[in-house]
Amino acid sequence: MRKRRGVIPMREWLLVALMVSLCFTGQVVAEEESDPFSDAGLDLVALRNDSLDSNQDGMMDAIRVVVVINSTNQWVDLTLTLIGEHSGITVYEEIFMAFEDQENASLTYDSWAAGEHNLNLEISDADGRLLKSIDIGTFDLSPALATPSVDLLLSGSEIMQTGDDCQITRGFVDETGPRWNFEGTRSITGTPFKVLDTDQVLDCSNWPAGTYVVSETYQNGLGQTTSDTLELVIVNKPPPIFTIEVNGNDALAGTPCTITHVAATGEDHTEYVKDWRITPSIGMVANSSSLDCSSWESGVYKILLTVTNDEEITTTGGTMLIRMPSQQMVSEDADAPALSKGQDTETSNVGIWGIVVLSLVLGIVVFVLMMKSPEDDELFGGLLNDMGEPDAEGLPTHIDDNGMLWRKHDDGEVDWWDRSSMMWKRW
Repeated sequence: MRKRRGVIPMREWLLVALMVSLCFTGQVVAEEESDPFSDAGLDLVALRNDSLDSNQDGMMDAIRVVVVINSTNQWVDLTLTLIGEHSGITVYEEIFMAFEDQENASLTYDSWAAGEHNLNLEISDADGRLLKSIDIGTFDLSPALATPSVDLLLSGSEIMQTGDDCQITRGFVDETGPRWNFEGTRSITGTPFKVLDTDQVLDCSNWPAGTYVVSETYQNGLGQTTSDTLELVIVNKPPPIFTIEVNGNDALAGTPCTITHVAATGEDHTEYVKDWRITPSIGMVANSSSLDCSSWESGVYKILLTVTNDEEITTTGGTMLIRMPSQQMVSEDADAPALSKGQDTETSNVGIWGIVVLSLVLGIVVFVLMMKSPEDDELFGGLLNDMGEPDAEGLPTHIDDNGMLWRKHDDGEVDWWDRSSMMWKRW
């Protein structure tokens, strides 16, 4: 009996312990099944997702998620976050809800790359506490947004001369990086000068001669990369080609006279520097394509013109200008060349006796020349050639409209032949 009495109390204690443990187990299960979303007085009335073809190319490229939420509270603030994951990169679409009773919301996920995208929807309260997380699913999508691209467009020929019109337009598109704050960096190489991201058009007309391989690359925070390259050759522009046109050469001083720079066909020298050098000097000469020489004094002028282009390449040309003395000008040298007065020349009628006297004088002169001594030949041998004409000593000669003989030295100076003294005289 004592044994029985001893056993009975032990069984009672075991039953009591079992009942207590069951009570604690029930509490634990209740805590694990607690739902913060429901505890906040919220109820998910409806949840739907739709596949979209946003760019109408026949491929699904976006997912629209629609939710309907009911609240038992008078007012509630919620944050809905649609999370997309692809290739280890996560992006977020977020909206805010402030409502009472019942409200619906829509979020759209645009695919930024081809492949599988896993979507989750998270609902949080105003304090940022996660109330509910929903697995929307995995979707095979094509890109809905324009992937990054750069395009270098050259206006002009691939081979050009320095100073020619030249522009490089930088085309750039990236809809994916900025969408989720994953902007990348652009880098350009091969240019002679620094280029900023804001420089959409590059002026290559001022680039020095050379071969250029211009390359631009871009990569955003999503790992998307693009690049483009172009090649152009710039050669030095040849020296300016021109002629000097003179109107009024060998004309009277005071009559119309112009000296004009004429650019070669196909060349534009409007903006080029033109440096005139006149000998003998006439004073300051402007940077002009034409000179007025009407007022220049009589004489022989050496004219040099140097034309410099934008690349500091120069060409020098020259010419001569002869301006004859006018009728009003009186020479200090009585033997200097003078212009015929034409019809105004004073004449006298000597009759037949004048002709006879003139013939006799000419006969005497001829006789003296035929009888000249060897010493005379030596004296005039250096002045007359074998033909009895003045020896120009290898210099170019010119007979003007008045019959006056001229010779021109290499330095531009000229001499005239004085028949009376049988000598060359400097003009």
